[in-house]
Amino acid sequence: MRRSSSGAVDGEIEAYLRERVPEVFAGRPQVRAIEAFTDEVWRVETEDGRKVVVKQQLFGFLTRGKPYDLLEVEREVLGLLHGAGCPVPEVLGVDGDAQCIFLEWVGDQTLDAAIQTGDGASTRWAIEGLCAIERVLAEHAERLSSRVVPGAGCDELAAAWDEVGTRAGEGLERLSRHFERPFDAAGMLPLLAEMHRWLAGRLPVLGSTDYNAHNAVVDSAGTKVRFLEFAKIGWDWTERRLVQYTTSVGSGREDGRMRSFLDADAARCYAEISGRANGAQALDYHHTFFLLNGAAMLCTALDGAPRAAALLARWKKPRERLRQFATLLGRGLSADLVAVEFRDRLQASLTSNGDRP
Repeated sequence: MRRSSSGAVDGEIEAYLRERVPEVFAGRPQVRAIEAFTDEVWRVETEDGRKVVVKQQLFGFLTRGKPYDLLEVEREVLGLLHGAGCPVPEVLGVDGDAQCIFLEWVGDQTLDAAIQTGDGASTRWAIEGLCAIERVLAEHAERLSSRVVPGAGCDELAAAWDEVGTRAGEGLERLSRHFERPFDAAGMLPLLAEMHRWLAGRLPVLGSTDYNAHNAVVDSAGTKVRFLEFAKIGWDWTERRLVQYTTSVGSGREDGRMRSFLDADAARCYAEISGRANGAQALDYHHTFFLLNGAAMLCTALDGAPRAAALLARWKKPRERLRQFATLLGRGLSADLVAVEFRDRLQASLTSNGDRP
């Protein structure tokens, strides 16, 4: 959830929130303050200090009555997860006519902000929480499979993953060109293809389709990461979700930079908690593809592609950011031989006279 720049609240919305929020709390406390996070999300505080987040599903009207009804899916999924003790907010109420859901307030600091400030203590909490969510949704997969949003099925995932592989290759080539270094296509592309095939052959799991560091918050006590946004569910890999939850591109921040909580210790932690012997390898590979796709986007923007201005406005200091992509690509998360050889070849390709780009 990103805060709006002004924090202003429309008069009609304010009236609605002042009327409806007291109904979700015992004693019906009056509203003291309302703050807009976005045009569709508000934090409301009552006179007795209790807080609630109200989110309106603007596209929910288009899905009403369908198996993937956004409001009903979020209520059902969060209910299952919260009831099982997973780190998600409790649903306090739903208003179908207004397409609003009332959620327990679990903290204002996004995981994205924590990553930008270097608060690495959140890493294990994110891993534990995401693995717990995966286990609970797997237990209810038969019940929830009909709730998958169109475009998020296994066939669509396979097609989208092919596109990710193509863009990763483009990212490699463009990185070399922007740093004016020779591109070792014959050495790196087969390794990249091998990693891509291996990941494609792994079974995806049910979960949120809206996974990024803005959709998780560090709770007010600073002791847990809570996950948000479960209106749309679909099939994907937990390692891919974890990479994107724990990586921040610093979008829109003047001081923003590419930062990631993932390192070899975090990858070992994930393998242990997930119970997957090859968990660190999978995380390593997904980390590589995510970074190469981001580098491809940035290089394309720097090359003056259509709509490039919008990306460059959000990603400040783009050439410095490109160096940050290259640095993170050199960070090993596992001892997997394919990943190690790929990184060695990439760093050799981007290095001239022993100096990094």
